[in-house]
Amino acid sequence: MEQFLEYRMVEDRSVVEQAHEIHTLAKDLKNCTKESPCVLPNKFVAEGIISKLPPSWRDFATSLKHKRQEFTIDGLIGTLDVEEKARAKDIRGKGVVGASSANLVQKNNSHKNKKKPPQNQPKTKKTTTFKKKKKTGACYVCGSTDHFAAKCPNRKGNDSANMVISEPGGTSGPAGLPPC
Repeated sequence: MEQFLEYRMVEDRSVVEQAHEIHTLAKDLKNCTKESPCVLPNKFVAEGIISKLPPSWRDFATSLKHKRQEFTIDGLIGTLDVEEKARAKDIRGKGVVGASSANLVQKNNSHKNKKKPPQNQPKTKKTTTFKKKKKTGACYVCGSTDHFAAKCPNRKGNDSANMVISEPGGTSGPAGLPPC
C-alpha cells in the first residue's frame, strides 16, 4: 500500500508504462493477504493515476477531472496513450526537446520618414468647395423653361387625379373597360 500511495511519475519515462506500474501495484494489493485482501476500487486507482501524472501533464489531468465521467483503468491508460503519442508527434514537429525558440515581430517604421509639421504651428485642414451645377431644361409638369417641376404653379394644388378619357365613338376604354 505504501508503494502505491508514494508512487510519483517522472517526466523522462513513458506515462503509459508508469500507469501500468501503478495498476500492477493496485492488483498486487488484492493478492497481498488471503485473510483480508485489500481491493482498491477501479475508480480510486484511476483517480490515483490521474493525480500522479507528472507536472507537464497538469493541464491534461485537470481536463480529465472536468469530464465528470468514470474511467475504467484500461480506458484511462488508452487515453493517456493517445495523449502521449500526440505529444511525441508535437515534439518531433518542433525539433529538439528543450531547445529554445522565439518569434520575431518587426514593426514597420515607414511613418518615421514622413515630415511632421512643427508643433507650434496648427495643422492645416484641407477643405474642398464644390460648385453647384446650374440646372438646365424644362419643367416636367408643364414644359416651361422658366421653372422646374418642384416650383411649378400647376403642381401646387396636388388635387389632380389620373383619369382615363375614352375616345368618342369608342365602344370600350383602355384595357377593355367600358367608356366613361
